[in-house]
Amino acid sequence: MALTRYTVLTGSGLAQSYVKYEYDYEGSRTLSLCGFIPNGIEDFGPRYKVEKCNCFFDHNKPHWTETKTNNVICVGLSLTDPKTQLFVNACLRNPDLMVLCRKGSNGRLIRSRPLCWTQVRKADTRAGLKAAPWNSYETVYFEDSLLEEAQPLVGPNRQLDDCFQIAIVDGGEGEVEDFVDKLAKLWYQVYEVEDIRGLLVEIGGPLLEDGELEIETRKKKNRLPLIPNMELDVMKSYRRLWGKGPREGRLVDDEVYLQT
Repeated sequence: MALTRYTVLTGSGLAQSYVKYEYDYEGSRTLSLCGFIPNGIEDFGPRYKVEKCNCFFDHNKPHWTETKTNNVICVGLSLTDPKTQLFVNACLRNPDLMVLCRKGSNGRLIRSRPLCWTQVRKADTRAGLKAAPWNSYETVYFEDSLLEEAQPLVGPNRQLDDCFQIAIVDGGEGEVEDFVDKLAKLWYQVYEVEDIRGLLVEIGGPLLEDGELEIETRKKKNRLPLIPNMELDVMKSYRRLWGKGPREGRLVDDEVYLQT
């Protein structure tokens, strides 16, 4: 996670092909900075879908059907970062969100309420859908096995299960981009900042104090304000990050990949 934050702060990128750190949604960079890196963010299309059906529903007449589909994001979070529990608690308190989580693959399942995926309601007319109740018999819920999607993908057919696994379903209004924005704002609350600039200061501050980063004083369009200090002793930074120096011809990332 420390390496991820460093590279996102500096815009230097990561050469891990199985992990995607940026998505085409405002706020995805905030999520990455906080260690919230899902394997994917899927867009199921518009939340509400209205269709006219010519089959017989009531009184032998055609009817209208409305289907509501909730978006879901699954992610594995750090077990050692104290911010993780604060974020999970914030999600559990949020009235829009339905949460299922556990600490590791053998952890106790914790849920705020059943995770609803789709709901359906029907009426004789399109206008009548607004007052029609959702049909509980046609409601589809996610299974607990959904948490398998929360395990970070670290290689071909290889996932990490030793993490805080969390599945979050947005039962409120809005589309996927609004969902991502909700999660980003929850992280701002956890870090007690107002926006991404405050988050950059909060996370980048210690790196600035250690001299690993410096502030770019010359304003350039689309340039990050924090850049690596290239005059640093790279070996010293490596030891501080990983707790030991690299062995010749093999880095820590290589060791992690080989330990299967």
